[in-house]
Amino acid sequence: MIDVAAVFAATQDDDPTRLLAALPSGASPFALRDRDGVSLVLHCLYNGLKRNLDALLARDEALPLHEAAALGDDAAVAAALERSPAALHLLSPDGWTALHLAAFFGRPSTVTLLLARGADAALWSRAFEHNLPLHAACAGRTEKAEVVRALIAATRDLDARQGGGWTPLMLASANGMAAAVQLLLAAGADWTLANDHGKTALDLAREHGHTAIAERLAHAG
Repeated sequence: MIDVAAVFAATQDDDPTRLLAALPSGASPFALRDRDGVSLVLHCLYNGLKRNLDALLARDEALPLHEAAALGDDAAVAAALERSPAALHLLSPDGWTALHLAAFFGRPSTVTLLLARGADAALWSRAFEHNLPLHAACAGRTEKAEVVRALIAATRDLDARQGGGWTPLMLASANGMAAAVQLLLAAGADWTLANDHGKTALDLAREHGHTAIAERLAHAG
């Protein structure tokens, strides 16, 4: 029996030699999952373990859809959908659609491909945030304007609220995504809404020191 916990523990130092020594022969890094359902490959991606990730991908196994979308490998996404078209709207074991993952990691061509194949931007995740792909695109610290633009066009409710009452505009404002903020405002996102703690997008921009965004929001009316 594979000691899955030991394999995941071997990723901690981002040392491929240690990880590959702990990974049993024949074990797939896509099939091995932690208690939250995260595959070994996504675990390395989520935690910035680039050397480990590169070593696992060098094994040249066919990428499942969710991993392919998160990595922005469009050819692998297309191949995965050929093998299993129904996977397009399935949630990963840790609760995300392929579109969520491509959006969060800022993969514009992958987002475009998934939308062209019919991915539904109105599907909610079942992960810790319970959000839409547009929320995922506005999360993190990296500007993802091309992804946000594509998802705005595909999202019916730009003011949909994820956990805590956060809208995409609030997330983009708190995370310093000036281009995303501008795109959302231009598309009609409501800058007056407040989250469950009573904070608006303007409050959040000020709280996180994003002065230019705060000034833009202050003049939104």
